[in-house]
Amino acid sequence: MRRVTLSAVVWLTSLWIMLWNDLSMANLASGLVVSVVLLAANRLPFAAGATAGNDDRLRISPLHFAYFVVYVVVQLIRSNLSLARKILTRTNMVNAGVIAVPMRTCGEMTMLVMSNVITLTPGTITIEAKGSPAVLYVNVLHLDDAERVRNELHQLESVCVRAFGSRSARSQLREARLP
Repeated sequence: MRRVTLSAVVWLTSLWIMLWNDLSMANLASGLVVSVVLLAANRLPFAAGATAGNDDRLRISPLHFAYFVVYVVVQLIRSNLSLARKILTRTNMVNAGVIAVPMRTCGEMTMLVMSNVITLTPGTITIEAKGSPAVLYVNVLHLDDAERVRNELHQLESVCVRAFGSRSARSQLREARLP
């Protein structure tokens, strides 16, 4: 049986009402029905480990999630400005390359979010994501320093895990930082 949580129903119903921009009994009722049907019909990643005491359940930290959003927006602005500067200069300094970035955690959601953020960022694209051990292969348009790019992607991984990582992912991240 699929797990339908109250918080997910409330969240989806709220989104439904905001999309319709009308708080009425009909919208509330239809939003509840749509939410329950969607949650019951789909196996969502956050619902997979929703049993009590499971360390793989995603835990969203609102403060860290807000930091994640700001961090991604700042990185997008930085990369857009950097790419624009390199395009507008007359010298062709394209130094493309593919790097392997071994991840310090093995969470599927972290890998998914990182892959999407990397692909969203101008000048980079995720080519492949492999699990066990988790490795992302990233094509970088201006690869001046591979180690710097790896460090930036590890920083993104840290921000992702703090924002919505499971207990096990957070402990893996702490263990990876230890010397």
